[in-house]
Amino acid sequence: MPVPLDDHLVLDTTVHEMLDDADFMLIHALQLRPRASWSALAPILNSTPVTLARRWERLSAAGLAWITAYPHLEMSESVTALVEVDCAQSRLNDLWRRLAADPRIVTIEHAARGRDLILTVRVPSLEDLSVLLLDDLPGLPGLQSTRAHIAAQFHAEASSWRLDVLEPSQIAALQAIERPRGTGTAHQPAAIPSSWWPIAEALARDGRASAAEIGASIGRPASTVRRQLGGLLRSGTLVFRCEIAQLWSRWPITATWWCRVPAVERDGLVAELRRDPRLRLCLSLTGPTNFLVTMWNASLKDLMRTQERIERLLPAGEIVDTAVLLRTRKRLGWLLHGDGRATGEVVPFVADNEWRSEQGGS
Repeated sequence: MPVPLDDHLVLDTTVHEMLDDADFMLIHALQLRPRASWSALAPILNSTPVTLARRWERLSAAGLAWITAYPHLEMSESVTALVEVDCAQSRLNDLWRRLAADPRIVTIEHAARGRDLILTVRVPSLEDLSVLLLDDLPGLPGLQSTRAHIAAQFHAEASSWRLDVLEPSQIAALQAIERPRGTGTAHQPAAIPSSWWPIAEALARDGRASAAEIGASIGRPASTVRRQLGGLLRSGTLVFRCEIAQLWSRWPITATWWCRVPAVERDGLVAELRRDPRLRLCLSLTGPTNFLVTMWNASLKDLMRTQERIERLLPAGEIVDTAVLLRTRKRLGWLLHGDGRATGEVVPFVADNEWRSEQGGS
């Protein structure tokens, strides 16, 4: 249930104390198997299905954790870009709220310096990106300038980020839980009939939604949705991600590093960065600043140690700029409170051109 959007960072101590080890274990389990049944998870987490269901209901109702679904970013033929935005400070709140309503803008972050906002944009084509950057954004009140960096390749994204609290035996048991076999490949995701878009958008709002719940929300019989949902899950097109409100994790500080990396060093750097459990995003970009890394950090000292490590991994490259992020107001379509908790309001972005297929259907 959506709750009123709060502009201010209010770290509610009462809510914060609600999180315990069992909460973190459940979230970690759902990061590994987001749609696993409570009965499958219960013996692995030494709990009961009823207890897990109630625990998840409490976490999600408080906006502390949520599950969403979206098309594989690295598999899609659509275009992803990071857009730096400068704006008049007096119009900042009005501007980000207007941007948040645009499904093409999937993530909005406030930066400490160098730019006011960082937008993650996802559009079907370069032509659509041109329309957004050249026609739509310049007309917004308060927006002064933009700088776009087009993603050339995804090396890592936050669906692979883990809380890392479960024992190896529990992780192995979770990985043994069967999930739908995908028909898409790493380079060619399965085509999605347009009639399945509403189901995908319902999953963007609740990645654990059942066929009956989706049917009730989109006005289709549960039997029809059950069949279409099975096909959608088997297609391998969707990524399911269990998120946690960042300030309630052990890594409350986000930093993004913009780097210049020689092509011959990129693969080795990516391999090293993927070993770091704090990694949230790693991209190759077009242009002279051709590499981006985003990590969650435990403290400012931790952030500086991370930067020193990146510098050591770049003997022939350099860090060009660093952006410490102050707040995230929208993450993969989900609007967030000032303290990073989910509001429950979602602007899905799944109905892109790569989903269009004249074949298939209901």
